[in-house]
Amino acid sequence: MPSPRDMFRLFKKDTRHERFVDSPMRDNWYQSSSYFVSSFALITSLAADGTTSIGPYQLTFPFEVSHDRSFMVVSRSTSNTVRHVHETKKCALNFVEFNRRQLKTILKFGYPGQEPADKMKDNCFTLVDSPTPGRQAGDGCPKIIKDAFQVYECTWEEERHVESIIRRSTSEHLLLRIDNILLKESWKKNLENGGERMPRVPITYGFRGGHKFWFARPGRAFWLPVPTDRGSRHDAIMYEANRLDDQVQFTADACQELTGVPRAFLKTVLNGIVKQAKERGVTTVDRDFVARINRER
Repeated sequence: MPSPRDMFRLFKKDTRHERFVDSPMRDNWYQSSSYFVSSFALITSLAADGTTSIGPYQLTFPFEVSHDRSFMVVSRSTSNTVRHVHETKKCALNFVEFNRRQLKTILKFGYPGQEPADKMKDNCFTLVDSPTPGRQAGDGCPKIIKDAFQVYECTWEEERHVESIIRRSTSEHLLLRIDNILLKESWKKNLENGGERMPRVPITYGFRGGHKFWFARPGRAFWLPVPTDRGSRHDAIMYEANRLDDQVQFTADACQELTGVPRAFLKTVLNGIVKQAKERGVTTVDRDFVARINRER
């Protein structure tokens, strides 16, 4: 008897040999003219009355990823979130795992034209103060979602307001500096230990057909080994080394010195070098520093 997966393949339409046809460019083209799949962030912001409001946003992207950490949020210019962030400069991007019972509430949060107090009547999430000093609700910052596995605490960088660059856009673009990344303890340990599991993040295809909002249940994440027969070995080491600590960076010649380290021991060696560098006040690990550490050993 065929497995459920084989049965699915029997009924799945094979489109490989169909011809491509033009799709009209409509408003909200990523939903109405194509298929764009992603997750979303639940953005908490502070309303004028001091209460925390929640807004779901699909169009949220990492913007600066090396040396600086920032996030881009694309929104309607009239949204509550945009108004609140312009007033307070603060917000938090909360990421939750898949829970089908919560999706209807999340949809209600995103319906336009509601005042914060009205939409928060249906709130199914627990809001708590941030553990970060200076980010409590009394400090002019929103609460965060206790149910989240991850939170980015952000400040709107008004001085870098990108509407002066994207002049013809009818959307609002919030360039947010990420001040803190908060993780639940078990997820932080998982990340530091090589990430053997991944959070079950809900997936959305967005608003479609005039009356439907599509979601998908996430499957189990899997991993593939990084190819070792492509590119130079020291480039791969440098990529891994410079992700370990934001205060210590490795140069290319330092990584050349480490190409003989067996893959199984590489992360241990790199962490050891980072520890030595921080103890000695070194922020740039170069060839001479690696050689000195080797001599001392």
